[in-house]
Amino acid sequence: MCAEGRRTLSVAFVPYWGAGNPYQDALARHLSVCGVDLDTAHSLKGLFRRGVCLSGTLDLVHLHWLPVFGWRQWRFLRCLAFAVRLVLLRIHGVPLVWTIHNLLPHESSHPRLDWLLRRTVAGLSSGLIVHGRSAQQQAIETWGLRDESRFAVIPHGNYMGDYPNSIGRAAARRRLALEDTDLVFLFLGAVRPYKGVLELIEAFRQLAGEHTVLVVAGKPLDDDFTREIQRACAGVESIRFHPGFVPDEEIQVYMNAADAVVLPYRHLLSSGGALLAMSFGKPCVGPAMGCLADVLDESGAFLYDPESKTGLLEGMQRAIDVRDTLAQMGEYNRQKASQWTWEKAASATRALYDRCLSEAGSARRDTVR
Repeated sequence: MCAEGRRTLSVAFVPYWGAGNPYQDALARHLSVCGVDLDTAHSLKGLFRRGVCLSGTLDLVHLHWLPVFGWRQWRFLRCLAFAVRLVLLRIHGVPLVWTIHNLLPHESSHPRLDWLLRRTVAGLSSGLIVHGRSAQQQAIETWGLRDESRFAVIPHGNYMGDYPNSIGRAAARRRLALEDTDLVFLFLGAVRPYKGVLELIEAFRQLAGEHTVLVVAGKPLDDDFTREIQRACAGVESIRFHPGFVPDEEIQVYMNAADAVVLPYRHLLSSGGALLAMSFGKPCVGPAMGCLADVLDESGAFLYDPESKTGLLEGMQRAIDVRDTLAQMGEYNRQKASQWTWEKAASATRALYDRCLSEAGSARRDTVR
């Protein structure tokens, strides 16, 4: 996908988690094929300490998740220092690209300050990456952005081949002590309040389906939230709560044992969970908002109005009502997700880098003249 002959670019991902983050790991591997040499610093502060930002050796900084400043007495000053470093980069001709993964931190304690920081970063960035048109519109409305030309809509890559996938349905169900006749709903991933896990458990308790099981697997936010989930599940044998981090090699067990994946988020902009489910050929239940509205449709999902108090329950009930078609819907999702490759994502990202660098060069020449 990437044209040969272009010069190698030095780009810093901030922060850079590498193999610890499947999204960054996949994008980084494919960007290297596109002639991008990634700096492995974990923070903007770390880059400045090493002097690479102002030495002329760094072409571009690609921001991903913005920092959350937790020290109360220093919060504003640390936020200001972060913004000043970004301004210094721009003054020295280093363009900024920001992938907008979310509009605010999911558990934001100071939404006004977080909004201000993100609006500042959006204004300083030469390029803004979103994973769908809905996400772009949300960003424009949230921050009052006017220059839509800075946006690049680059679909989130799929995870086909990135995780082991050799276990069959029957073996996976035996591992999880599930019956062959069970209709299994799955929530997989970090168990956080904003993901609507408590609402999911409450909705499932209202379902009257026999041989219907809900599996919740993932690492909870903390011990208090673990106990809250356990209390919510109490007395319902058809809810299986598996707290703890799910290793990469175990994801296939949960996915291949499931009939449908539930994404009951209260709010979201983009979600790798949807692409993971689609990559494993699973239909989804989730709100019609953010990236879910961009990547899912009625042929492979049960989307509901996020403002509806009964939407999640009704979506799950619809899945039960058409359980014989779930495998077909999952295959539709797999085929649809196959078009969103990391090769394409990396190629489009490199093209955005080149555009931002070209515009920065033109601006410098205009200043000199």
